[in-house]
Amino acid sequence: MAIINSLKVAYSTAIYRHGTKSFPDIMTVYVTPVKEYASATYTKTDFDRALANGWITEDEYAETVGGGPDV
Repeated sequence: MAIINSLKVAYSTAIYRHGTKSFPDIMTVYVTPVKEYASATYTKTDFDRALANGWITEDEYAETVGGGPDV
């Protein structure tokens, strides 16, 4: 299945910035691309907020934060 860039961005925004979706809500094929996009696009502060608000789990945090930009 092809990854649609706009859907990847929308999922990432909904999960990490708004908390309106979580990883179980999205198609499985998008999980890794969403984490990779977030890691390259968002800051550690974004990840910390998503974790603190319960939008992502500690495992999802750890899988994503490794490559994120510094604040």
